[in-house]
Amino acid sequence: MNRQETLAWIEDVLGALDKFEMMAMIEEAIAAGDVTPEFFETLDAETERLQQAGDVPAYNRLLEIARTVAIVRHNRKENL
Repeated sequence: MNRQETLAWIEDVLGALDKFEMMAMIEEAIAAGDVTPEFFETLDAETERLQQAGDVPAYNRLLEIARTVAIVRHNRKENL
């Protein structure tokens, strides 16, 4: 995913109704091969931006999403 696609994806995931929906979106992105170094760079930049803006709830949620993506991606690699 490029930066704009990643930002749109972040908005969708932040709007997820529950953790099951969030996990499904993460699994789908990983399965589609959308999780690239640029994807993580964008997540990192957005996390930093939210922290600097003082948006603690969104910052914490995005941090949780980034960690979940990294864990799921790592687990998928181990299981292959």
